[in-house]
Amino acid sequence: MIENLNTILFDFDGTLVNIKIDFIRMKEEVLSLGREYGVSSNPDLYILESMDYIYNVLHQKDISLADAFRKHATQILVDIEIKATSTSKAFPGAHNTLRQLRNKGIKVGIVTRNCRPAVLKSSEMAGLEYDLLLTRDDVKKVKPDPQHLLDALGFLGSKPEQAIMVGDHPMDILAGKRAGMRTVSVLTVKPKEDFDEVAPDFILNDVSGILEIL
Repeated sequence: MIENLNTILFDFDGTLVNIKIDFIRMKEEVLSLGREYGVSSNPDLYILESMDYIYNVLHQKDISLADAFRKHATQILVDIEIKATSTSKAFPGAHNTLRQLRNKGIKVGIVTRNCRPAVLKSSEMAGLEYDLLLTRDDVKKVKPDPQHLLDALGFLGSKPEQAIMVGDHPMDILAGKRAGMRTVSVLTVKPKEDFDEVAPDFILNDVSGILEIL
């Protein structure tokens, strides 16, 4: 039983919706574009962080060049994400879980590094019900930076100690912990051992298990 809970924040793809985004191609194209602009990024960085690194290096030399890179790189990401929505679908139980949570008076927010157009299209196709959506297009800092989650809680009028962060990736758990929230990992994509270092408060097979631990 979780006490004093009034808000649950969810990651989107891999947590609520099964969407086959080609992240390998996405990263390869962004890094390749960076090299065309004369900048190589650390391949170990996440995609958005790689974009930021390349942009910042270019910005020191030529602002217009940096802006041109960001515009092109952003379009690469959006095109791949939008294409992936054509076959996206909610994980079993996701729709019913969100609806039941809201019926219980629990506020539901979605915090994602994906672009708003793709998430809106996928969530509409899946029939998901929520109170707030904050994509990368809506915030200055994205997960694993806790500010992404804190912005969501602010909009929902909630505090970290009243909320849970749910996600399928260690970065979701890390962001939740940094924000002072309780955390739940779902094993829809990654195996249990991938979460050993971040130590979530709960580990569930999928989001429908949330209803059992409330």
